Amino acid sequence: MVNVSSMLIGLSAALGLASATQQANSLSALPTFDVPAFDYPSIAQGENPARLLQALQTDGIIALKNIPNYANLRERYLRTAAECAGVTANVDHDMFVSRKLFDDGTKRYTISTNAGRELSGSAMEVDTTCPGYRQLYEEFSQTLEHAVNTFGSTLDQTSFTASDGQRSISSRQLVSDAVRLDHFHAYEAVPSGPASAGVDGIHRQLEELSLPLHEDHGLFIAMSAPKFFDVGADRRLVERELSESASGLVIQTASGSRVRPVLKNDEVVIMMGTGASRWLQTSHSIPAVMHGMKMPEGSENGVRSLRAWFGKMTLLPAYQRMLLSNGVSFEAHSNATTRFLLANQEDDLKTVGCATGRRLMASEGKCTLRVCKTKSGASAPAEGCSTICNRKNHSPDDETNCTKSCDCSDSSSPAERCWMLCVANLDTNSCPSDKQTCTGQAITCTVPLSTPAPVTTTPAPVPTTTQPGPVPTTTQPGPAPTTTQPGPAPSSTSPSPSSPGPAPTTTAPAPAHPTC
Repeated sequence: MVNVSSMLIGLSAALGLASATQQANSLSALPTFDVPAFDYPSIAQGENPARLLQALQTDGIIALKNIPNYANLRERYLRTAAECAGVTANVDHDMFVSRKLFDDGTKRYTISTNAGRELSGSAMEVDTTCPGYRQLYEEFSQTLEHAVNTFGSTLDQTSFTASDGQRSISSRQLVSDAVRLDHFHAYEAVPSGPASAGVDGIHRQLEELSLPLHEDHGLFIAMSAPKFFDVGADRRLVERELSESASGLVIQTASGSRVRPVLKNDEVVIMMGTGASRWLQTSHSIPAVMHGMKMPEGSENGVRSLRAWFGKMTLLPAYQRMLLSNGVSFEAHSNATTRFLLANQEDDLKTVGCATGRRLMASEGKCTLRVCKTKSGASAPAEGCSTICNRKNHSPDDETNCTKSCDCSDSSSPAERCWMLCVANLDTNSCPSDKQTCTGQAITCTVPLSTPAPVTTTPAPVPTTTQPGPVPTTTQPGPAPTTTQPGPAPSSTSPSPSSPGPAPTTTAPAPAHPTC
């Protein structure tokens, strides 16, 4: 076996800092992408709703501009949150903040409205450590709530429709009642300069993206453009000015091109996830946005550099029935996912909301695929033997029902476990094994198939869940509220839905945070 570490040490002297420069150049060589932007005050007027739907159908990403007071709130909130998570808070003692280390050396500090079972502190703890954070967060989050609800209301003015397979669902109500997760990330870059060379430096340089390309498992996410700061010797933040195309975000368009979106300080970007197609039956095909992130290089001389970012993920209302889930509600689906996490002793319960970058990976490793059929004289399980016998930790009754009703034999075909379900790998003649990835409970190819073979392979019949559900919240307050009920409207002329959606009727289960 090749000793990779030894090899990298040998390469480090030759490559030096040139590799880091080449990496930066390769990323900056990607073309820029102008996100289709819509004027918020007039978004519901004239042809704007139809234009918005068309833009979503094209690449699954749009932006809202001219939201009253948004730019000012973003400026203040991201600075305050970066100070709190990246400087003031102690991740070893403050339960409201968590830390994660990525393969390229990037660190991430997170404040989330729901920290799952680990969160034992109250909002008072956040205010004690970071005075003023909670009030500013609530004001910023409420402004985004109005923007998100207006987005849902605008879809109702188009030909777009959604259903759970049995009844139609108003986009306005679907969005306004939805379970949401607000989360702030402060990414810390590995410092540039000689201190970053050597084995660790080469490891970083071999990683193209800090967060690999992935799709989020929500309906959509509304997010801010990031802000960049250096942490001075006095622990005060000094803003770094980077171009609007140097945010670190990379997306793959529907045509397969990788581009760098231009993220503007005064715009809220909405990116679609897989939930629309996997949780609902929709009249229009809206692609989920494949995206990743490369943390821009830090400053020299060991100065800490932070990338401050905020996202609001929209899932489903807790009461909403899920398509192809045998009438299971979103809340029940999230509870099943919680059982899966606990059974696997997964500590990072906050990380189920998006596809990559979470500690619970979409792929949970290799598995043995079972080929099953209904026993003679037995009643076929409602979801079919191929599903319940290949599923792990979804329901305590799966194994019992499989033994009772199904005859199974182990297959020699390679298979992988995707979100609790063991599924067969694609034929390597049509998709190389290193290009196969879990998307929901199916395996897909990240490059165009070389033959007309289908992109996905799953056991039949369709499994009850199509992606991981979120982790249920507790009634204990986190550092910020989890309710989707919008607060007071932002100042000035913010548009609002034609009629307000009903307030959520339950403490919504929260998923894990996305990682962009």
